[in-house]
Amino acid sequence: MITSEEPSEISANEPDYVRWLDDLWAERLLVARDRKADLSVGILLWPTFPMMSLTGIVEPLRHAADFADNSRPLHCRWSIMGAPGHAAVASCGIRVHADAPYINPTDFDYVVVIGGLLPHLRAAPSKHRDYLRVAASAGVPVIGVCTGAFILAQEGLLTGRKACVHPFHAEDFRIAFPRLAFSTRDDFLIENGRITVPGGVSILSLMTELIRTHCGPDRAAKAVHQLSLTEQKRMSAFDHGRATTFRRTEDSRIQRAVVLIESRKGRDVSPEQVASLVGLSPRQFARLFQDNIGMTPKRFIVETRLRYGRFLVENSTLPMTAIAFETGFSDSAHFATAFRKKYGKPPRSFR
Repeated sequence: MITSEEPSEISANEPDYVRWLDDLWAERLLVARDRKADLSVGILLWPTFPMMSLTGIVEPLRHAADFADNSRPLHCRWSIMGAPGHAAVASCGIRVHADAPYINPTDFDYVVVIGGLLPHLRAAPSKHRDYLRVAASAGVPVIGVCTGAFILAQEGLLTGRKACVHPFHAEDFRIAFPRLAFSTRDDFLIENGRITVPGGVSILSLMTELIRTHCGPDRAAKAVHQLSLTEQKRMSAFDHGRATTFRRTEDSRIQRAVVLIESRKGRDVSPEQVASLVGLSPRQFARLFQDNIGMTPKRFIVETRLRYGRFLVENSTLPMTAIAFETGFSDSAHFATAFRKKYGKPPRSFR
């Protein structure tokens, strides 16, 4: 690595100089990644885990995390944890490698354990179970997906709580844990720091709810729209009360409006234009948007521009004037005023 000696050494050790530049860039990327997301999830995979449960967690987060059809982990982040080189083989045979070590659980909003086939529940690394107990002791909410409810019960983490279990596993759960209450009639249950979900499409209902809680209804609306969840009650054989609550209150036309505004990053678009594109009158559109998103269309457009502006402030070297123009503000002063009102600090404090 180059040091501050003779300038001529730069050309003499050009590969070292390039590595030095790469290290500086990597350090900058690490700092950007270390900024706290609105929703962060750590994932532990058990051998023979169901791939659908993993994608059911990651895909809603991916859609909610970024603008338009991009996939940068801005608003949401996720990590599959394990020892270096560790990989879990799904029930379908696909091998998934860990992309992170056992991170401090308090860095996550939730720690998720995705269980596998019942005969393989004892086959996971012991560090997985150690980590679960540490996370629970630290007060981090723990989510058991599919047979993950069995794992939480084995570790004593469901004591005094009701679990949500797939009907296929109901008798197995009853025999293994006769003193624990459970339900087969819910898509998920949240009780005192523990969340259980039977897997399958039910995981989409849970992730939509978590995204709505942490990131806002607009992020959840985008995830629902991008995943193309229908408005019909045909998702599963479970009680659909929870599963369809979000879609009953989130009109599909408003979902399309959110995606349309985001695809343009709030620029060159007006409430009247969006209303026309989704087939509503301006008055109908304003009322439905307020009811579903909790703010006026005009305000949502401004906030979309500000979210994009914050991303540019944090992740680019553009001057404030250029960012103001890029996000549709007439000048940097107007951008700074709106930015401070939204985030409580001037833009420059985020660099």
